[in-house]
This record gives sequence, C-alpha cells and structure tokens, in this order.
Amino acid sequence: MARYSVAAAAAKASANATDKAMWNVKAGATKSLAIYEIGVFLESGTAAAIGFALLRMLAVGTGAITSDTPTAEDPTLGAASAVLEKTWATTDPTTTGNALRRGTTPATLGTGFIWVFPAPGLIVPAAGGLVIAQTAAATTANLRCYVGLDEN
Repeated sequence: MARYSVAAAAAKASANATDKAMWNVKAGATKSLAIYEIGVFLESGTAAAIGFALLRMLAVGTGAITSDTPTAEDPTLGAASAVLEKTWATTDPTTTGNALRRGTTPATLGTGFIWVFPAPGLIVPAAGGLVIAQTAAATTANLRCYVGLDEN
C-alpha cells in the first residue's frame, strides 16, 4: 500500500445549512482507499457548535470541482489518484446510508477532533467517495480538515 496525506489548502467557510457536503475524499477510478485518519478543526470562532458526519458518497458532485491532491508520505512513491474535493459549482455530492461517524466541535477557536480508523482502515472502493458533511446550520466559521489514507 502507498500512504498519502492531504490537508485542505485553504480554510473553508461553514455553511448555514443542514447536511451540507464540506469535503469529499474521492478514490481514483482504479484504486480503492483505506482511510486511517481524518481531522476536522475550527479555525475561527463561532457562536454555535458545528456537527459533522462521515457518509458514503452516492453520486459525485457536478459542475466545476476544485480539489487538493494527496502527497506521498514516502517521497519515492508516485502520485496519488485520490483527491480531496472541496467545492462543486452546480451540485454537491449526494450521500447514502447511515453516518459512519459523527462529531461536534464546541464553539471555540482551535477546537476539533480526529477520527482514527485501525487497520485495515475505513475502505472507500475505487471511484467511490467519503463525504465529510456539516450536519446542522451554524453561524459562519472557518473550517479545515486533513485526511491520511492508503491507496490499494
């Protein structure tokens, strides 16, 4: 397995909406992923707690999509085929099933949480995705996330 990490290149403003896709860890067309860690943090203060959930992607977002590419933790490895999608011009990715994890940040600058998935990790099939969604409307805050993954 090839190990990669990706941190959102810029803070993302929270949405004042429920069940809003914030990021999508999307596997490449031919390689599945084993996610071993996800961190979500609050970079600016807010008057309300912000809830998050991890959900399996049902359909890819549409329109112009911007993303960050994971970096190999071993510099001798090739480029990752996975991406961390962060914006969708037309529609957000849709999700399916129950949440795999849920968490809430308090309304305090610098807080957050880290989800850790023991071996073999949280599996995302080739061409699949794992959506990090904001679960409740909240006042605007700047958010940041990172993901550690293995490509199979």
